[in-house]
Amino acid sequence: MVDNIFIGLMTGTSADSLDCAAINFLDDEMCILGLKNYDIPDKLKDQIKENTQADELDSIKIKELDVSLGIFFSDSVKDFLKSLSLDKEQITAIGSHGQTIKHEPQSINPFSLQVGDPQIVSNILGIKTIGKFRDDDIASGGQGAPLSPIFHKEVFFNSLEERIIANIGGITNISIISDQELIGFDTGPGNCLLDAWHKENLGGDYDKDGIWAKSGKVNNYLLEVMLNDEYFKSNYPKSTGPDYFNLRWLRRYLEEVNQEITANDIQATLAELTALSLANSLNDIDHKSEYIYFCGGGIHNLDLQERIKKNVEQTCVTTSELGVNPDYLEAICFAWLAKQRIDGIKFDMKKITGSNKEVYLGKVFDPVK
Repeated sequence: MVDNIFIGLMTGTSADSLDCAAINFLDDEMCILGLKNYDIPDKLKDQIKENTQADELDSIKIKELDVSLGIFFSDSVKDFLKSLSLDKEQITAIGSHGQTIKHEPQSINPFSLQVGDPQIVSNILGIKTIGKFRDDDIASGGQGAPLSPIFHKEVFFNSLEERIIANIGGITNISIISDQELIGFDTGPGNCLLDAWHKENLGGDYDKDGIWAKSGKVNNYLLEVMLNDEYFKSNYPKSTGPDYFNLRWLRRYLEEVNQEITANDIQATLAELTALSLANSLNDIDHKSEYIYFCGGGIHNLDLQERIKKNVEQTCVTTSELGVNPDYLEAICFAWLAKQRIDGIKFDMKKITGSNKEVYLGKVFDPVK
């Protein structure tokens, strides 16, 4: 049996690390050869957050980051392949989503900007690379995201039960999978506001286990005002990013509320916002699932998980219950999406992104010889 190995790369909206997955697709089987995580260097991490939260993009800074992140991706893959004793000749292709800087699918001229140049990855490694996964969908009237629901259906569909997959990264997205239809969209912030507020007040990249949020008390007025944001009131298909849900967004609502609120109370309120925006989204949809299967970094925030459990009717578990590592599901997804692109598969994304025709997901970047 001939190997058909793909590498999936995903940094996610939290922008803290690069997840790598090596998958061998043999007939109808998906064999996981290896999974590994690489911390994004602090300098690159700061540049990502600076550009994500900027009012106006600086084209020179964006291009520099595009190149630097492409080199980081390449160096990480070199180490990853070495750790698995794999040569580049054994790899069919790499699927690299890139790091989202701006996501503006609703603007007059819709676009979604990712950095981590796939051509650089392809050239340095000498391996065909699939990138720019959102472009054709947006050009066809879609949101460009989320893309993972089609993969969730591929691996988690069960004709005997409806399943809900919830990915909590910087942004939270859900997939509702049944034999009737597939629904998927971003419910709102995941960890992005929690991480940003924690970093500004206490330093460090995130609130470990949600301890700081747990020490605070929810400000119900601030919570109510934030939940009235237009994004939460809009219908799916919809998508968002940390370029929208960021500290600038939070400060606008803090000014509107105009109260003295302690920093840890604000953190508690942001955690409740993530939990409630997810719960409200599920309540707005007619579904029959008894479980929510969670994945992404948010599964490690114990306080956030407790808040979600209090606000949803379903039993909360992780995708480990379905046999897939919840920390690497997105990286595995982009290995799979890369394979679909190499195989020439088009997707009907209308129910997920709103695109008006079937599209290829991803563009092919061959090494320049």
